[in-house]
Amino acid sequence: PATVPGCVHTDWFQGKSHTDDPYYRFNDDNLKWIAESNWSYTRTFQVDNEVMAQREQWLVMEGIDTFADVILNGKTIGRTINMFLTYRFNVTEILQKHFNMLVVGFTSAVSKSKQCYSDLPYTVPPICPPDVQHGFCHINVIRKEQCSFSWDWGPGFATQGIWKPIYLSAFNTSTLIGASALYNWETSQMQFDLKLQTSITSGLLSGNFSIEIKGLEIHKIFTNITFPKTQDGISSLKLSIDLKSTDFKRWWPNGYGPQTLYNVSIHHNSSTFETSSRNFRFGFRKVELVQEPIPGSTGLSFYFRINDVPVFAKGANWIPADSFKSRITTERFENLLGSARDAHMNMLRVWGGGVYERQPGCTKIADEYGIMLWQDFMFACAMYPANKDFLANVTQEVETQVERLKHHPSIVIWAGNNENEAALATNWYNTSSHFARYKTDYVALYADTIMPIVQKLDPSRPFLTSSPTNGVESAKEGYVAKNPYSDYYGDVHYYNYNDNCLDWTKFPKTRFASEYGFQSWPSFEAIQQVSEPQDWTITSNWSEHRNHHGSGNQEMLSQISMHFQIPDSSNCTEDFINTIYLTQVVMQGLCYKAQTEFYRRARNHLFKGAGHTMGALYWQLNDIWEAPTWSSTEYGGKWKAVHYFASEFFAPVALSAFDNDTVLEVYSVSDMGGVINDTVIVTIRTWSGFTPVGAFSQPVSIPVHSASNLFQESIGSLLHYGNCPYKLCVISLIQADERLVFPVTHFFPVPFKTIDGLADPNIKSVVKVSENEFLLSLNADSPALFVWLEASGIKGRFSENAFVMYRPDFNITFFSWTNDLTPERLMAALTVRSYNDIH
Repeated sequence: PATVPGCVHTDWFQGKSHTDDPYYRFNDDNLKWIAESNWSYTRTFQVDNEVMAQREQWLVMEGIDTFADVILNGKTIGRTINMFLTYRFNVTEILQKHFNMLVVGFTSAVSKSKQCYSDLPYTVPPICPPDVQHGFCHINVIRKEQCSFSWDWGPGFATQGIWKPIYLSAFNTSTLIGASALYNWETSQMQFDLKLQTSITSGLLSGNFSIEIKGLEIHKIFTNITFPKTQDGISSLKLSIDLKSTDFKRWWPNGYGPQTLYNVSIHHNSSTFETSSRNFRFGFRKVELVQEPIPGSTGLSFYFRINDVPVFAKGANWIPADSFKSRITTERFENLLGSARDAHMNMLRVWGGGVYERQPGCTKIADEYGIMLWQDFMFACAMYPANKDFLANVTQEVETQVERLKHHPSIVIWAGNNENEAALATNWYNTSSHFARYKTDYVALYADTIMPIVQKLDPSRPFLTSSPTNGVESAKEGYVAKNPYSDYYGDVHYYNYNDNCLDWTKFPKTRFASEYGFQSWPSFEAIQQVSEPQDWTITSNWSEHRNHHGSGNQEMLSQISMHFQIPDSSNCTEDFINTIYLTQVVMQGLCYKAQTEFYRRARNHLFKGAGHTMGALYWQLNDIWEAPTWSSTEYGGKWKAVHYFASEFFAPVALSAFDNDTVLEVYSVSDMGGVINDTVIVTIRTWSGFTPVGAFSQPVSIPVHSASNLFQESIGSLLHYGNCPYKLCVISLIQADERLVFPVTHFFPVPFKTIDGLADPNIKSVVKVSENEFLLSLNADSPALFVWLEASGIKGRFSENAFVMYRPDFNITFFSWTNDLTPERLMAALTVRSYNDIH
């Protein structure tokens, strides 16, 4: 039997063995026949007297993926062509009381995309994804989740199915089917946008409405409100309430204040005394995207000002959490967004090749956790058609999604697409010979179609045509800038796998870094679920097949070899496990740390007019399956090493130590609203003992909302002070105040592979229960580098991980995500690894 909501793949897999799972080994190739076939869903049902007694009955389909004929009792009542639309079909004349048969007959999106492509008068590239992605062609000519045909971090299953609820709606004259709200800061009015399903046989329509906002003592009644009857049976209505900004508490991003949300209830009584209602939560917050001249620069700033406070955006990019949307539970959304919050993130960019996430889900939880959302429209890395039918389809999509999502305070910006301006401007797909044609299509879609719809329906938020973009400068250049990667305007995406990832001089001095990253492998525990022992080497056929980024495994090994010794023993499985560990610690953890700290340091600084960076969103937060990708949390939610690093480099107050031409420079970065006066203890230790060979105190004053150079000193002088050779020592910056406002920071004078003095730390662990959490007491005989704790088979996270054990005793807390964990089970599952074991 089929499950709704769901899709064909999950129905096919139901009840089969794990080797039939679509994510198992090479099944992304083996199961292509499912996507290439046509499927039908059939359901018989009866209708009760109450529904049949109403004047009209409508079939509501909130989400169909993607091309389907909808047939009720042998009559075609409609066709679906867009995954992101809600379809409503009038079935009043067809519905029967005792027996009904509904058939949703799907046409393969793979074959449909080929047909749509062949109907175009000219090529709209890219035609197909790279072979390494094992995907399908022509996704850009249909309105479906773009990554469902494959991406460089995910499989191509080209799903089909009823992915959102389907139900009957019955009424006599009118029923409330949608409600949203915005607050106008200039007029001090809360404006409500209502959508009603109306009877097409009625005359003049009217009704009463009431709006209640709990916590604000608001209960406003509107009587005898008339609204127009439309041919499609959908009527729109606007109502407003005067509300001063001093009457409510504001919603703030994570780290800046509370996430105050108010419960809004809207009730409708129709002229025939029918009642219907809509409820949602609303947060009051002001958002501005500031693009204004900077003294000393020829360009413009680019940053978010929330409730009149400049906010440095800290976070990551969000991709779909599963290829099969019915498997994404509210719990998974809570886990992923909770992990973002716990790592001090305040923004996620909802990337434009996925889906507009369902409700309740991502956006609702983002409201509660204070995670600002940069919301792309679902266009990514491609040219797109701009013919009449395609634009009409997109128009409905944009209207639907803006009206559905705009009441969420977490959404702070709309963006037209992901990387399409850059793709056109820099000739990704050999479009330069027909540049004018593709630019005309680009402008028609994003500037002439999407932008005016957004600005009309939601004037409360900024809109960008693309990302990366030069913002207002791109608009001046006709929406396709000559160089969309300019350091003087807008946002930048930056990837560099060849240079030393710790070399801060290579990073762009951008206004806003909205994508950057490096790959790592997920845990061996995750890999075991979808592979076999013959796959467990970095060069196996499966390992190469699983990495959809060309040369990805080789790039990771190359970056590792710059800093660490590559595992090479007679035990291939152990080498694979150690390689996984190193990809997480160096290829990601240290690389993200170096780059993110550079962006935070550049907050108040200009580099020949560039800089003044006000955002760092790495690629990417989450995974769609178990594979090597850029994510910081793997499929299932487990934190990779880089997510533990992120909890420190995104800390509200942090220190950053780096080598500037043999000089150790120490910066502070702060998102706090008050000055911090404290003392930093600078220690020099050898790798053979815990006692410092040198130490001194450095008073510091950390300004409000700033990046500041605290002090600098010759690296050679510091090591000489401790009489410590480069290869034997580590320099640590530790807060003197026990409140630990900022994390401990370590500076390593030489590449890790050249360190001398590392010994077997002989780490022992003991687990105790403390207030429903689990306290791990670690004890070591000597310092250990990048200690990595794992609890296989147990869902949860540690308070610290991938850390330097510079003291003989460490206390770490394990936070369980379930309620059934015992100390004995945790202890049995716990493993401890460090770089000392490999070195």
